[in-house]
Amino acid sequence: MVTLTFTACVTKKYTRPELSSQAEKYRNVETATTNFATVNWRTFFADPYLIALIDTALQNNFDIKKAESQMRAAEEYLKRSKAAFAPSVGANLGMGIKGVNAGGTLKPVGMLSLQANTLVQSPAVAATWEIDIWGKLASAKRSARAQLEQSQAYYQAMQTQLIAAIASAYYALISYDNELQIYEASAQTREESLEVLKALKEAAKTNEVSVNQGAAQYYYTLATIPQVKINIQTTENLIAVLLGKPPMEIKRSTIFDAQFGEVDYLQTGIPAQLLANRPDLVAAEKALIAAHEQWNYTRAAMYPSLVISGNIGFDATNFANWFSFPQSFVGQLLAGLTAPIFAQRQLKTQRNVAAENKLQAIYNYEYTMLAAQREVSDAFITYLLSKESIENQKLQVAQLNHAISGSLELLKSGKASYLDLLFAQDNALNSAVGLVRYYLQNTYAKIELYRSLGGGWK
Repeated sequence: MVTLTFTACVTKKYTRPELSSQAEKYRNVETATTNFATVNWRTFFADPYLIALIDTALQNNFDIKKAESQMRAAEEYLKRSKAAFAPSVGANLGMGIKGVNAGGTLKPVGMLSLQANTLVQSPAVAATWEIDIWGKLASAKRSARAQLEQSQAYYQAMQTQLIAAIASAYYALISYDNELQIYEASAQTREESLEVLKALKEAAKTNEVSVNQGAAQYYYTLATIPQVKINIQTTENLIAVLLGKPPMEIKRSTIFDAQFGEVDYLQTGIPAQLLANRPDLVAAEKALIAAHEQWNYTRAAMYPSLVISGNIGFDATNFANWFSFPQSFVGQLLAGLTAPIFAQRQLKTQRNVAAENKLQAIYNYEYTMLAAQREVSDAFITYLLSKESIENQKLQVAQLNHAISGSLELLKSGKASYLDLLFAQDNALNSAVGLVRYYLQNTYAKIELYRSLGGGWK
């Protein structure tokens, strides 16, 4: 009871700080009680090729392996902090020379005549035990446990980021595939248009300038195709590295086959749920708890330590005499308070620095919460508004494709100029590529919304 009273006076129990930055709901998001981030990532990502890639990455990715190593190191520190509560025991086999004055009278040093057989063997077992009257050792243990839990949360955060990174790169790869198809189809269409322009020139229905413009447009499209292929291969290489493998080709679906699981993206929950769902927020709070317990430790270190020590052993001239009890038996038991009188300045500095570290951990915790809310809000509004862009872009693509057909027929009949055709083809190409990119933007938003709500680690 006395020890508990002393501990309560010196160390303070951790309480979660009130976050001034925590909103009641996300911006532009209706409040919902459920959260689709609780869906397992295998259900969320329905594409079998993508699931296989993520499985491989979770086994081979080097950042994941480093996070696992950090967890194992934190486990060792926790074991050490637990061991501090037990006595420290050591064994010793000492040997030395014991000198005795044969004459029995005092003589100057250097004139002693030693008796024979003065080689002494002293095997002994010694132990020291610090009684944790101020809660110092308990604080160290709680700090080590919080650091272990922080490393576990960091591992989970790395997993969510890895899954999101692979999914984003995977869908970017599909998007580039579709862009390549669009540019190749456009190149074929422009080549055909160029042949029409050449025929019209031969029939004196157009001039050399129109042929040159048509050829320039055709070669521009051909020049763009290698750039898209560069994006494809570099994205494949990026995914391969995330998998822990050398650059290689990545198997994938088309954008029409690639799908997500059936989830309601409006079910985002409330910001308070992020404290349990997002591993980076969990890690930030565990870092705060560790800093709080380190502050407790430095406060307790300023008080005297109660240490019990003792040793038992034998003191004899040879092995045969070790067990001549009680003549050769020796032992002692001591208890005392050790006060850090001359190290007070050093201990005050450690306490003050620990207090500042705790304050910094609070700031980091609150900022992490604020950043998490922003990420959710950004992803949600991007998801909603990009859907509107997709629907309108589809209509534009359809209209421009009709414009190309109409312009070509009018050009053949001499009722339109080649500029009308070139203009329609340019707009149609840009609109088709824009539609693919809006699809990708919407897909990115889905992935980011899932990650930012804390999905991917359960």
